[in-house]
Amino acid sequence: MKKLLAIFAGFCLTLMSLHGAPAYSAQSDQGLRERAQTFWDARVREDWAVLYQYLPGADRSQTGLDEFAAFSKKNTPFRYLSFELGHTETAGDLGWVKVVSTAQVTGVSQVPPRKTESWQLWEKIGGNWFPLPAKRLEEAPSRPPSMRPASDEAALTKRANEFWEAKEKEQWGLLYGYCDPEFRKAVSQEEFLQKKARYVYVAHAVDWAEVTGDRGKVRVTCLVRPNDPYLSKVEPADDSSVEDWVKIDGVWYRSIPKSSL
Repeated sequence: MKKLLAIFAGFCLTLMSLHGAPAYSAQSDQGLRERAQTFWDARVREDWAVLYQYLPGADRSQTGLDEFAAFSKKNTPFRYLSFELGHTETAGDLGWVKVVSTAQVTGVSQVPPRKTESWQLWEKIGGNWFPLPAKRLEEAPSRPPSMRPASDEAALTKRANEFWEAKEKEQWGLLYGYCDPEFRKAVSQEEFLQKKARYVYVAHAVDWAEVTGDRGKVRVTCLVRPNDPYLSKVEPADDSSVEDWVKIDGVWYRSIPKSSL
């Protein structure tokens, strides 16, 4: 049941937002548009046999068509009434499709249908396009390259790299200056320097950055190991996270959650 729920959630949430990166170059791919058209036609018709073919291969190998169809019929949260595809764009093995869809909550006829406009993210696997599963939505940018401010995102990427280089070099005083002003009002530099880092940061890569006005998102993949002398020989492990940033007077700062203050 949990496996089916996770698989089905991938279809239900494929229009959720992701975040952007400056490194992509815009392209077009007619194959993506054709695949998206077939996918959404099947959604409106509730053709589970066709939708089953859009599951990643690993999911299809663990879930049969009959099981997927029976579960989907019983648990679909929305009934899609219509759709229209808009701008389609690709960059490497990533694709974005603008979708305007009208859907109604299943079994609640008194609630009027709702129109939604959003980007659906796709990825190319083995030469075919598949909707990116919901559990992986933070792995890629939400909007296509042509819809994002490349220069602002390049500036944010540079700032984030400097932040992480300071972490790797354990330059905590320098790192404090990258924290947003609200955090620095609540936590003095002396208090900050007294905090012990939980991890040793070995290396990092900024996967992508997205800027929306004065707000930014950055996804970073890093190699870390516990900051414990008894564990110094432990092999570093991969870790990924999405960070919030804010621009104040033209300067980007790492936005620290209020819950951390």
